Amino acid sequence: MGPPSCLPAAFTAALLWACTAPPAPQPKAAEPVRGQVSVRLDYATSCGIAGLRESTLRRVNTARAAARSCGRQQMPAAPPLAWNDALFSAAARHSQDMARRDYFEHASPDGVRVGARLLAEGYRWRSVGENIAGGERSVETVMRGWMDSPGHCANIMNAQFTEIGLACAERQGSTWGTYWTMVLGRPR
Repeated sequence: MGPPSCLPAAFTAALLWACTAPPAPQPKAAEPVRGQVSVRLDYATSCGIAGLRESTLRRVNTARAAARSCGRQQMPAAPPLAWNDALFSAAARHSQDMARRDYFEHASPDGVRVGARLLAEGYRWRSVGENIAGGERSVETVMRGWMDSPGHCANIMNAQFTEIGLACAERQGSTWGTYWTMVLGRPR
């Protein structure tokens, strides 16, 4: 499946949703994909970007520190987010899966969504949001694209979220080359 024709080829991002309460009943935890490559949980080398974790936290928390307009929606300043390894792991697994199977969607081809991915990581969530992007080569450019997109900006600025994880996976010869996933959450 190729990129949507209505979006620029250099940057594509999609927004899932920001749930304010867990669905009833909770989604089934994601089952491992047969032959799935294990996720390398290495902050310093995600897509070869040194200091990915620190750069992400600095940029996201700087953005949240000031009120801003996300399209037509006015968003107040929000408290800083803390890094969460379970959110990072869920983001890394989704980015790697998109790269390996060459798709660009919030739901895997098997229909697994962010809530189920978090449950599989043992993260019991109260609210969750997800941003994805493809083709970007740095935290700076992916953040710029998300902050320029009303839905992604609103996700990042959502004061309900208290934690974050972000990962990037790359695969030469795939449609996008790089696959980014940002997961934002608030635990129960």
